[in-house]
Amino acid sequence: MKRRFQNKIAESSVTLPTACVVATLLWWLPQGGYSTDYLLGWILCALTTYILIETTAVNVLLRIRSRMISSLYLFMMAVCGFLHPLQTGSILQFCMALSFYCLLRTCEKPRPQTDTLHAHLLLSIASLLWPPLLLLNLIQLWNQGVYLRSLSWRSFGAALCGILLPYAFWASGAFVLSDIMPFVHHATGIIAPFTEPFYWQWAIREAQTYEWHTFWSMFLPELWMRILHHPAEALALVVTLLLGMTGFLHYVRKNYDDKIRVRMCHYTFMSMQLVVVCWIMLQPTAFPCLFPLLLLTTVPAAAHFMALTHTWLTNVWTVLLLTLLVGVGAFIIWSNIHL
Repeated sequence: MKRRFQNKIAESSVTLPTACVVATLLWWLPQGGYSTDYLLGWILCALTTYILIETTAVNVLLRIRSRMISSLYLFMMAVCGFLHPLQTGSILQFCMALSFYCLLRTCEKPRPQTDTLHAHLLLSIASLLWPPLLLLNLIQLWNQGVYLRSLSWRSFGAALCGILLPYAFWASGAFVLSDIMPFVHHATGIIAPFTEPFYWQWAIREAQTYEWHTFWSMFLPELWMRILHHPAEALALVVTLLLGMTGFLHYVRKNYDDKIRVRMCHYTFMSMQLVVVCWIMLQPTAFPCLFPLLLLTTVPAAAHFMALTHTWLTNVWTVLLLTLLVGVGAFIIWSNIHL
């Protein structure tokens, strides 16, 4: 009875509709109406939510009948007001959600070539908006080979076709039109994360130039200035990292309760989550494009924790995390009105 009461929210049929209403209200209230950018962002968020619902149902990511994954996603999107207008990060998130849906379908499938092609093609198309995203195809290949066990020579060929197809069309058109330079610049941008300096490289260079006490007096104000310039994003990132760490540790401890296939699906999300976290920490300038991907990959394990936890300590921690999310949303709304 105690556990049933504690899981009432996770198993309730009104949790997802309530999350939809809350997300819609928070999408509308701060600006007092829908501009075109906000309306398109709302539609894209709804489509991504539907993809998560289908992904959860097809792969049985939760052992109970629950919409907690899609509900938590909606709640996090609702409080992150800076994600509401249509932007590159939202489109990347949508394509990543579709890519995961196709990729997870390859698990235990005799002929995974078609789904593999679609999964990598979606990321390749999205990389036309932000070139470095193409590098995440390598992580999806790793997930196929290590977790989903669907990587063979045929599926690797399908993945390669999916990765190269959009660029092959673009290169062909650019060659016909004799305007190859935009394609060259875009292709060069794919490896930009390896050519641009990392944030911590600056810190190490300053530490080698100055005395340590002088370095810290320079570094800490610089760090605080970065936070003060984007306080809403910084708060959202901290809370998302807390949710991600909680879900990650919980699933590592409790994964034996799930079937092997479900574990492999969660590990696929979690491996991408770790890569995105490291990328954000090394290159914070890519935050607008990477944070929506971090939010997407954080939700499954965090929702697994919230839906299936049943001890008093974890319930208190869940309430605290949700309170922090509400605080982030309130701060973002206040800053949009008064700043």
